[in-house]
Amino acid sequence: MQCGFIDYGVFSIGCAGVVLREDAGIAKALLVKRGQEPFAGMWQLPGGYAEHDEPLSVAVQREVFEESAITASVSDVIGFRHMAGGAVNNLYMIFRLIYESGEPRFDGEETADARFCSLAEMNQMKGVQNITRWGIEQALSTTPGEGLRREPAGELRPGWQVFGLTDVDASLWAPK
Repeated sequence: MQCGFIDYGVFSIGCAGVVLREDAGIAKALLVKRGQEPFAGMWQLPGGYAEHDEPLSVAVQREVFEESAITASVSDVIGFRHMAGGAVNNLYMIFRLIYESGEPRFDGEETADARFCSLAEMNQMKGVQNITRWGIEQALSTTPGEGLRREPAGELRPGWQVFGLTDVDASLWAPK
């Protein structure tokens, strides 16, 4: 006899933001240096975990500000990493954010440094995480808005955020 209980496991949802800013004609990406374990001393995109009641677009903007004092707004989703196995099943969404204001500042606890860096500068730095490089390369090789964009609120259900491709030709799905 089966009990009917289904264990869905333990899940976490993380988010990070690629914030680009031009400096003397050179695109630079916002990086933070981790001040705490795990990976203390490593350079990465600012980000963290979404709260259980927090939309991802709000979480990534909050995390970017908390870790760097930079205000930026979500443009689109440019990639994600899914990590299965181990104790936690983790989904990590990488957003492109549009820089609005502020100068990089770190808190001395969670972050030990914060700065805008060019790809050339990153190539000279030790400890830049691979997923960070990948996310920045995705942002630099695509146009803002080419990724998954947030659909207007309230279209499907209250509290939902839906992200999709906006340049899809609906006629491709029409019956012939």
